[in-house]
Amino acid sequence: MDTARLRWPRPAEDDHPMRPIFPIIAFFLIVATTQSRAQMQLPGAVGAPTPAGQSIAPPASAPRATTPPQGAYSGHFAAAKPPSVDSIIDKPFSLSGARGALQIERSGADLRISRLTAVGDKISRPNQSCEVSMGAEGPIGLKPLGSPDGVQRYELESTACPLQLDVLSGAVRARSPNGACSFPQADCRIDATGLWGPAGNSFSETQIKSIEKDRGALERAMRTHFRTLLDKYKKDKSAAQAAIKEQAGFSSERAQVCRDYDREEAVGFCSLRLTEARDFRLQARLAGEEGAARGDKSEKPARPARRPAPKPAPQAAPAPAAN
Repeated sequence: MDTARLRWPRPAEDDHPMRPIFPIIAFFLIVATTQSRAQMQLPGAVGAPTPAGQSIAPPASAPRATTPPQGAYSGHFAAAKPPSVDSIIDKPFSLSGARGALQIERSGADLRISRLTAVGDKISRPNQSCEVSMGAEGPIGLKPLGSPDGVQRYELESTACPLQLDVLSGAVRARSPNGACSFPQADCRIDATGLWGPAGNSFSETQIKSIEKDRGALERAMRTHFRTLLDKYKKDKSAAQAAIKEQAGFSSERAQVCRDYDREEAVGFCSLRLTEARDFRLQARLAGEEGAARGDKSEKPARPARRPAPKPAPQAAPAPAAN
């Protein structure tokens, strides 16, 4: 058989002379269309002028103005809401979580102490301990003093021991403007200043981890507010130096108050609450500075409501001495 006769017929050179051109033309048309669409859909681009001479508004997907990072100073400071008294009502507190007893109750719109037991030293024999109980003959009123340091403050209506209590989250910090309180009939002198809160063994592992996390956040917030306050004092050298000295003294004060708190090294509750109090104080200072700069009185603490003078508290009965 002749193999030359089995070959496929070869097309003539004149058949379909334009076939290679069509793919090239289609390719260029596709590229041109894609570029045109991309140019029309650029985010934030302004379209060509309309026949009336106006420009087409940018698309809805145009990028918005970025917000300042969290913690940045926006030019106006608003203090955070102070801790509510609800966190201290009917809670069993002890000084440093271990000594004495304090319980606060609500009476209508007022607060009062239903129980206060404090441990001290005998006046006649300072090397012997004693105990004073107040509130056994009736609850003792608490007079509101406003929020001079950013948190609500109350004063014990007692001439013998007018303690001032700052409301924190789940605790109160007691201060005594007159120092230790003396009860001659009970032969006892007490120092009830410090942090009154729950016992150290009342916290679960989950709560301890939360305390550690919250304290880290409060430390950062406190440093931010302190730097912002220093920035306001950049033209007042004496005020800046006073603020720096006060901030440096806070660390030592916190260590001194919290060194005896029950299980403080393991829990850190006292340090958390005092850091919270310090941060609220800085916030109150910042708000006050801005209020003074604006010339208004909106940021100043409200004056406490007037109340009749407190009646003399009944003398505490001496508790039986511990063996």
